[in-house]
Amino acid sequence: MKKYDPEFDFEELEVEALEIFREFYCNFLTGNKEYLGLVCGGTAGALCKAHIELREKEGWRFKYEELLNVQTCIFQGAFVENRVP
Repeated sequence: MKKYDPEFDFEELEVEALEIFREFYCNFLTGNKEYLGLVCGGTAGALCKAHIELREKEGWRFKYEELLNVQTCIFQGAFVENRVP
């Protein structure tokens, strides 16, 4: 990343990624298919939708729908298709 952006700050990326993950996962836990459809597609979107529909079909839900802490999540890697990140 430093090659493309000398000002790149990995710690800032990690903080932003944690917040994005928290928002995504809380919406997944609540079964918000509309939100998930906006932020993920393809295989990931289909998998999320299938899990939510299975929960609805079987009549169960998560006990906790809000994550209290995502600090143990570690940014390990990612890729961006067809464009420079």
